[in-house]
Amino acid sequence: MSVMCVVNVFSIKKSVEEINLSAASETPHFELSKTGQNVVVIMLDRAIGEYVPYILNEKPELKEQFDGFTYYSNTISFGSKTNFGAPPLLGGYEYTPVEMNKRDTEPLVKKHNEALLVMPVIFSQNGYDVTMCDPTYANYSWIPDLTLFDDYPDINAYITKGKFIDDQQKQDSIEGNHRNFFCFSFMKCMPLGLQPAIYNDGSYRKTDAVGQINYSSQIMSGLSKSKGYGEPFMSTYSSLTNMSTMSVISEDNKNTFMFISNDITHDANLLQTPDYIPAYEIDNTQYDAEHKDRFTLEDGRTLNVSTPTQMQHYHSNMAAFIEIGKWLDYLKANGVYDNTKIIIVSDHGHTFHQSKELEFSDPSFYETSAQNYFPLLLVKDFNSKGFTISDEFMTNADVPTLALNGLIENPVNPFTGKPIN
Repeated sequence: MSVMCVVNVFSIKKSVEEINLSAASETPHFELSKTGQNVVVIMLDRAIGEYVPYILNEKPELKEQFDGFTYYSNTISFGSKTNFGAPPLLGGYEYTPVEMNKRDTEPLVKKHNEALLVMPVIFSQNGYDVTMCDPTYANYSWIPDLTLFDDYPDINAYITKGKFIDDQQKQDSIEGNHRNFFCFSFMKCMPLGLQPAIYNDGSYRKTDAVGQINYSSQIMSGLSKSKGYGEPFMSTYSSLTNMSTMSVISEDNKNTFMFISNDITHDANLLQTPDYIPAYEIDNTQYDAEHKDRFTLEDGRTLNVSTPTQMQHYHSNMAAFIEIGKWLDYLKANGVYDNTKIIIVSDHGHTFHQSKELEFSDPSFYETSAQNYFPLLLVKDFNSKGFTISDEFMTNADVPTLALNGLIENPVNPFTGKPIN
């Protein structure tokens, strides 16, 4: 135990020292030109592609906000986790697990970093103003290591997660972490049977003092009620609600490319209906009773939402659509919608066992389902109109091709020389 203690102390110290926060202190922003061509890729970590018909069933007005988009309802990812699903999304088919494993003399971090750089480097080399926000696992760091872009001074890189939460929330989170650090150690000293009761969904039996709000975790009471704010959710939700704040509308005749990753659909929380916004105390009992039909489509397909986790993830996916929809309205109002290509995609889905159609028949596969490999994919091309649904077979590794199509002739991977198609 003494040896483990020493090893862990130095390991923690080393990992904290490696966190580069200098770039994270800058105010995130990206330009969108009124006269040039803009390309935007929004990666929503673990967004569930299966949810889209149900989200539109509940809020059909979203179709008007997402004018010009095509929802690809027959899309797969190459893995059930970000490590496997994100590289193909970022760099194309050269970064599927099979293709990366062929380069078995190179470390995975090198190949992941390379995938992150493919699109921004190509666009930058072709004269585009390039911005990368929250580049996923950059340098295999939980807090993206923006030094990855040091060799590319023309590429702007920012961390938006947690940038827009207020000072009180930051202070409450710090105090909550100090308390949780002690409580976690205390819990681990207790008999195994008592640990879940002490953990209490991450609240460690915390009772709120007068005037103090819990920004640490959200405690669910059934499907419709909760108390507290989940700190990871709030940090990433605030980034999405500030997309308009980060947008700089430019009159310059130039082209732009922007990539942003957001975890709102990963760090799920229950939200207050019907607007799906965060609240300290949530009670959706009446709304849920009056809107049971929102989980059944006209063709009879039904989404199973019978557990708190399932409900939280549906809520967070809905919130992502609502907030992005507000940003799309902002683009329209500022004259940069028709000349902007937008791709909204996720790296993978997740197994929540919500659809009979997506369950595997082999019972040995109970721990997973096709829902695990069903990412979100929505694409709006320049000047496109109407909201359409396509059953064309797609994968999220098509994203680089979709982003570059019609803009850069015969694009090639700048690191391997192979064509991107």
